[in-house]
Amino acid sequence: MKILVAGSRGAVGRFLIDKLIASGHEVTGIVRSEDQRDDLTQTGARAVLADVTRTETLDAAVAGQDAVVFAAGSKGKAVEAVDRDGAIHLCNAANSAGVRRFVLLSSINAGRPEQGPENLRRYLHAKHEADEYVAASGLDYTILRPGYLNDEPGTGKIQTGDAFDGTDAQISREDVAEVIAASLAEPGTIGAVFEFINGETPVAEALARL
Repeated sequence: MKILVAGSRGAVGRFLIDKLIASGHEVTGIVRSEDQRDDLTQTGARAVLADVTRTETLDAAVAGQDAVVFAAGSKGKAVEAVDRDGAIHLCNAANSAGVRRFVLLSSINAGRPEQGPENLRRYLHAKHEADEYVAASGLDYTILRPGYLNDEPGTGKIQTGDAFDGTDAQISREDVAEVIAASLAEPGTIGAVFEFINGETPVAEALARL
């Protein structure tokens, strides 16, 4: 497939780009600067200069793609502008371009923001609103809600559910990228919204069970 990735130079995005290219996809990453462009093209991906907070930059980026992945994040600095509105803008651009497949990287507790840690609730509310918008968009969406991210090596194994809790609800960034890539290859994830954390089930098998 031709796949567009927003957040291509983020911690998850870097793993994702490598995994998608290794699987034979034609990958384009959204970048916000020429420095990022050079960094991305060295991986074998194509780079397009755009910004999810500026709607006028997205139509050209989305045009001609088979699937769009939103894996961008504000790191807590602009949660409404990036984590909420950025996802909404990219969703709208995909819809306008007739790109049906859309994968949204969300967060554990996005379905129940008030139950999340107090210091993350603003972020979780932003994610919740983005999730709700994408789910109502009419696109062939998958909404992924990983546990708390860490930098441990990926295991390729997860546990899926919808109500994980506690500090043990963790997942490596590499495994999050694996789940995004595998979701694009698994038709059964279309229309799915689920949380996932470290587990014992291989990713492809866990997704096939949804």
